This record gives sequence, structure tokens and C-alpha cells, in this order.
Amino acid sequence: MGIYIIRAFFVILSTLTGYYSVPQHRILGALIGWIGSIGIVGIEILLERMPIKKLFLALVGFIVGLVTANLLTNFFMLIPIDNPDVENYLRFVLYFAFSYFGIMFGLKGIEELGFFFPAIHGVKNREKLLVIDTSVLIDGRVYELVKSGFISHSMVIPKFVIKEMHMLSDASSEIKRQRGRRGLDVLNKMRHDNKVDVKIYDAEYPDIEEVDSKLVKLASDLGADILTNDFNLSKIAEIQNITVLNLNILATLMKPSLMSGETISIKIIKEGKESGQGVGYLEDGTMVVVEEASRHTGKVIDVVVDSTIQTSTGRILFGVVGGSDRTGDKRVISRKR
Repeated sequence: MGIYIIRAFFVILSTLTGYYSVPQHRILGALIGWIGSIGIVGIEILLERMPIKKLFLALVGFIVGLVTANLLTNFFMLIPIDNPDVENYLRFVLYFAFSYFGIMFGLKGIEELGFFFPAIHGVKNREKLLVIDTSVLIDGRVYELVKSGFISHSMVIPKFVIKEMHMLSDASSEIKRQRGRRGLDVLNKMRHDNKVDVKIYDAEYPDIEEVDSKLVKLASDLGADILTNDFNLSKIAEIQNITVLNLNILATLMKPSLMSGETISIKIIKEGKESGQGVGYLEDGTMVVVEEASRHTGKVIDVVVDSTIQTSTGRILFGVVGGSDRTGDKRVISRKR
């Protein structure tokens, strides 16, 4: 509340100052004072939304730009210039241009320098950098995972990953558009959350076509790990001794294990590869292959878990219909009561 009072007082004071400063045109003076104060307050509000670190870097860049412009001006002034207007114009252009360049370098260029000089970003250990793959952003679970504190790395999101999500969001396929937009939404949430350390890295690697290869190259250059859901990317990165965190593997490990003999209810969706098999899925997407269940397609039945296997793409359960007599091992499994 106090901030709004101060801002209102500043606007009123500026308006009155303009009114009394121009006796011949008091209305015009008051209008100039009012517009000027509104503009200043607007700039102050915009700066308030900018993180202090970026504001400081922009100020440093601005000072560096002014110093550079001053040195260049002194250099050019060694050339005799008879017209003072030309000299003033040259000074203005140099100071204006290099001030702008300095600010933009402070805001953007410092991101790249920060990866090679970790102290700039406050990152004590370069190995804590984690390059994010497109599949992880589309998946969406990474945001909640980072917020929970399980991942302490600084998130590095290359611009070519953002570009790939933009292409997906504009694709002709509805499914691809939804995936791309979800990835962009997750990225926006992460960037606007002060508790999540996200860095957009401007790297393109024009000589490399595949996004997976670009990710591996970037991780290698930065000494970073990779977070992905892509099995093939994981293998490519591991070959090059890059640590890979796979969300699918983590999710699989965190799933509660069903022991042999436990009974579950499941809907048989389709026939399996082998004769008589039926296939259903648990709520978490785990595939369940049921012997002699093809005749129950479309129905919810009780299934007794017989065994499980772990694959690179997830876990698969094998079972039998409750109460069925399995030919071959002569076991009778009773239906769940």
C-alpha cells in the first residue's frame, strides 16, 4: 500500500512541478509533468519484474558500453574534424549504440559466459548442469520433479529444443500440436518459477542435423548431464560417457511391485501375439499379458500375477485368468473373493 502512495505522490508532485515551471503554458507544463511521471513509474514497474541479477548485469553492460564508446570516441577524435556538429553527432551515435550493445550483452551474452565461468551464475560445480531434452518437456513431469527438490541441477534448455517444440506446436497433426504446446507451457512455468533454475542456452551447431546429436554435443561441451525419456538418446550419450537421467526408468523403479500370486482386476483390450493371449493395461500404463484371455476381450476380469519382466521401455506383467487351470504346470489358481 505504501508503494502506491509514494507513486501517486510522485505523479502529483511531477504534475505540479510542470504546472509551475512553465508560467506561460501551465496546462502544457502540467501535462508534460504528468506524462513524464507516468512513464518513469511504468519503467520502475517493469524493472521491478526483472530479476535483480539480470538488472545488475544490464547495468554492468551499460557501463562497459559507455567506457567502450568513450575510448572509441577519443580514438576517432584523433582525426581532425572542422565541423563541431559532426563531432557531436559521432559522439551521440557511438554512446547510444554501445550503451545498447552493452545492455544486451549483459542480458544475453552473459548466459553463455556463465557456463564457462560458473561463478557468474552462482553455480559452484559445472557438473550440476543438466541439459533438458524435448521429450522431457513434452512429458511434463519434470516441473513437479524439480519443484520437489529431487533434482538439484541447473536446467539448461537449448534454443534448438525450443525451436523443435515450436515446430511441433505448428504441426498439421493434432497430437503433435498438443505435445508441442504442452512442452512450451511446461517451459513457461519453469521459467517463471523463481525456485527453478532455468537457463536458455543459445547454441545451434549448424553442422549437426539431428537434435539428439546436438544435445550430446552440448552436454559434452558443458560437462553436463542429460535428462530425457528417449531410450536411443540415452544409449548414444552413454557411449560418449555422458551421464543420462531417464525419467521413464525412474518412474518404473518407483512403481509398486506386484508379487507373484497377487490378484488384480483389469480390462482386456486386445489379443496378444501368442494364441489365446489377452492384453490389458494398468492405470500407469504397464502392459499385462494374460494367458487364455483373448475370449474376454472388452471385459474386466480378475487376473493372478504369475511373473514380471523389466525391459528398457518399461515393465511387463504376465498372468492368468483367475480360476483357470493352466495346462502345462497343472496349477489351479482360485478367483479373488
